[in-house]
Amino acid sequence: MRWFRITSLGQWLTGWAAVALTAHAAEPWTLARALDQALAHNPDARVAVQRIAAAQAGLEQANSAVWPKLQFQSSYTRTDNPMFSFGNILNQQAFSPSINFNQVPDTDDLNVKGLVTVPLYAGGQISAGRTAAKANTEVARQNAEAVRNALAFEVARVFHTVLKTREFIRAAESVVKDYETNLAIANHRFQAGTLLRADVLDVEVRLAQAREDLVRARNANELARSALRNLLGLDPGDFDVADAAPAVAVPATDGPSHRAELVASHQRMLAAEAGVRQSKGGYQPSLSAFGSLDYDYGWRTQGDGESYTAGVLLQWNLWDGKLTRGKVHAARADLETAREEDRKLRLGLELEAEQARLNLKDASERLEVTAKSVALAAESADLTRARFEQGLAIPTQLIDAETALTAARVRRAEAETDQRIAVAALRKALGLPQLDAK
Repeated sequence: MRWFRITSLGQWLTGWAAVALTAHAAEPWTLARALDQALAHNPDARVAVQRIAAAQAGLEQANSAVWPKLQFQSSYTRTDNPMFSFGNILNQQAFSPSINFNQVPDTDDLNVKGLVTVPLYAGGQISAGRTAAKANTEVARQNAEAVRNALAFEVARVFHTVLKTREFIRAAESVVKDYETNLAIANHRFQAGTLLRADVLDVEVRLAQAREDLVRARNANELARSALRNLLGLDPGDFDVADAAPAVAVPATDGPSHRAELVASHQRMLAAEAGVRQSKGGYQPSLSAFGSLDYDYGWRTQGDGESYTAGVLLQWNLWDGKLTRGKVHAARADLETAREEDRKLRLGLELEAEQARLNLKDASERLEVTAKSVALAAESADLTRARFEQGLAIPTQLIDAETALTAARVRRAEAETDQRIAVAALRKALGLPQLDAK
């Protein structure tokens, strides 16, 4: 009985968890939730994370150059070469005065060696390589932040586009409803003999066009929702978007100084400068220390012996066929390229920020104008409908008034969305988050 109760409780908890997950998935996607989802599950964001991991691995490789290297080596040989055979006999401590130096017997040797090498000086190449690796790691981090910034803007832009297409649907539905009412009035007047059949047909044609516009608006909304779902990295399925987005403050920062691309560009120049120093290190000597322990055993002599070797090694390439010179020239060219790309980037980001400010100014001014246009067009349409119902307006006047109202509503929806997208674009251009901190 107790086991049954535990099992029942476990099944209940499992079912409750499944219901909770389903309910969470069915919740409308707010802009904040969409941003969190995209930054965690969008393929571009995940690729950026892997590039950071690769850069960190490169840094580990560069840091390994300053550590001692410990190696294990083992080999087995057999030879009748007098010099090597005599050396095997000595290493195995099996020398005997009876050995004929002119007829040294063939020997075998099992050698086991432990080898340690320690770099002491490499002409600055190791430190320059580590500096470059650190800079490249920071480049990867800043590039990932730039991807997140661009991705967040795309999510905000598509999210607002979804809301805009919903407004288009509402406007189209309102037009369809109004024309259905107008058609009923037109049929009534036709039956009463106060309206021509041609006028009724004009209203019917406009109603058919309004229904076609409604279909297009719904398809546009579905496409926008699909684009948003794709950005979030979600599989096809139920997907509902919230009806509103939080108001976001217009940033007042003067320039794009917070852009991750600028930090990444600066780090690329540091890496290029380190590359020049690293290539110049080829002109300098290198110094390293080494030591080894050897154990030799021979089955032919039945002898074994131990030995050690220790010392320092100095290497200096006095002539390498202009290899180092070519590396230095290539590194300097990479540095100049990085500097010019940094200048180009700064000019481009300044232009992007200025364009975002102008687009925001334009959208804000249009928003003020369209608000008045909708009010005036709605009042004109109401008056024209009333006059048409009383037989004081012809169908052409009614159609013109309805068309003007529809156009005003569409321009209003576009202006509202453009203003929100312009704010999002300005925040992206300045390297700021899409939502204000709570």
